[in-house]
This record gives sequence, C-alpha cells and structure tokens, in this order.
Amino acid sequence: MYDGPIIDTHHHLWEVKNYPWLLAPTSPKIFADTYEELQQDYLIEDLISDFGVYNITKSVHVQAHYDSSDPVGETKWLQSIADKHGFPHAIAGYAKLSDPLVEEVLSAHCLYPNFRAVRDVVYWEENNPVRQAVDRPDFCLSNDYRYGVSLLEKYGITLELQGFPNQFTHFSELVSDNPGVNFCLVHGGLLTSDDDNIFEKWKVALLPLVNHENVFIKCSATQLFSFGGVSRSQNQISRQYNTLLDLFGANRCFFGSNFPVEKLKSTYSDMMNIYMEAVKNRPEEEQSAFFHNTAERFYRL
Repeated sequence: MYDGPIIDTHHHLWEVKNYPWLLAPTSPKIFADTYEELQQDYLIEDLISDFGVYNITKSVHVQAHYDSSDPVGETKWLQSIADKHGFPHAIAGYAKLSDPLVEEVLSAHCLYPNFRAVRDVVYWEENNPVRQAVDRPDFCLSNDYRYGVSLLEKYGITLELQGFPNQFTHFSELVSDNPGVNFCLVHGGLLTSDDDNIFEKWKVALLPLVNHENVFIKCSATQLFSFGGVSRSQNQISRQYNTLLDLFGANRCFFGSNFPVEKLKSTYSDMMNIYMEAVKNRPEEEQSAFFHNTAERFYRL
C-alpha cells in the first residue's frame, strides 16, 4: 500500500455564522437530503484530527458557499488560518464568473498568496432541480461566463469544473477556447450511479476531454451519490478511479477527500483505505503522482 506523502486537494472549513446554507433549515442538496451533522463549526483543528495517521502534508481548501456578498472574505479568513497553522496550502475561492465585474473579485482574491483557483459550479442535470446549479446545461458557454473564464489565464488561476456527463461536450468547447487555463473536473466527473449502463455512458462522455492536456481530474467524494445508508463498494469505486487513471493518466489525476461533507457517509480512515486499495496494483510512480505529485504541480504547492 502507498505510504508516501499525500495532498488532500478538496476539503472545506467553516464557521457556521458565515455560511448561510448552514444556518438555514436543511433542504435537499446534491450530496444529501439532510445534513444536520454539518451545521456546526468545522475548523482546522477538526480537519487535522480527521487526517489521523495519514501523512497529509499539504491541503487545498475549496470554497464552501460563504456569504456571497463577500466572497473574498472567505479567502481572507483562510489565509489567516494558513499563516498560523500552515494548512491550507492552497485556496480555491468563489467568484461569479458570469458577473461583468468579476475581474475586481479575482484581483482581490489574488492579494492573498495561497489563492490558486476558482470554483463557480455550473452543474445541470435534466428533470432534477436539486442537480441544477444553473439554468441550462450549456451555461458555461454563455458569453458572460466565457469572459470570466478568459480572465483566469491573466491571473494564473485554475478553474474547478463541476458538472454532469451530459455537459462534458460543452466543457470540451470551453477548455478548447482557453488553452492557457488549467481545468480540474471535480469529484471524478460526477458518476451518479454504478449501474453498468450509466457507467458506460459516463465513460463515453469523458472521451471529448481526454485529449485536452489542460484538463485534470480530481478523484474526490467517493460516497457523494450513495444514499439510504447504502455505501458504494470497494469494487465500484476502484472501477471508477482506475477508469479515470487509464483515460487521463496519473499525471492528470489526483486525490481529494471532500471532508467534512464526506464525513456524513465515511470516516477519513475508511475513505483512505478505499483509495489505497483502488490504486495498489498500479506502478509506484503512478501512486505517488496520484496522491501527491500531480496535485503539487497543478496547484503550484
């Protein structure tokens, strides 16, 4: 089993007071129907405790829907934590890329040395309002959103792309138009079911992205689409991640936990055991790339 250094490229921290969705009554979300366990502060000490015995040497914080009236406030807070504790080493913040004034937000984020990326989710799946963060599947190709994305190269910012397989052809067009921007497909490409038919459709949908060398894959949130107390099996998760590694290579795939959201369904230890088991038969250099080296390069850590 892999025993080298690990970079967790997808976690969250929060003080509930600054996150409106955590203050409100629970309502169905993409990850769960109820989530009372998350409605409490989750601080750097909690995250490091959850890391446990694993050799997590660096981490990346991904925006967690902070007060939208002050998106840079989250980055400011996280930088203060990093300055004191060392973690997180990189910050993926929020900016509404379709806002004509988005450059002001991007430049303000970039005043903080750990800022590296933007996540502005655009996921959309037919006939499921809970899985519709935007109003149409090709929202990423709207003129306003494209303009926002075009600014990222100027600031050296990467984009965390979060969408469903029905959107991957749109993502391919967006990526093709921005060869100077690195993109990260979040949560392993949002495979919503391990049914063989859905799996094959997901795999085929990924193909337009494979030849774009500036597309990377974040293999995160193993249990995102497990509901009703039924966890995805080791074999199902291994099939997904090894398919991604076979398609994109370990130099474009990396690990992320999605804690504490993943904590609703898994311990950190159980999750790590699944990841390590999934890749144990791959060459040692691929395992090192998956758990550490590729993320180090992607996020400039």
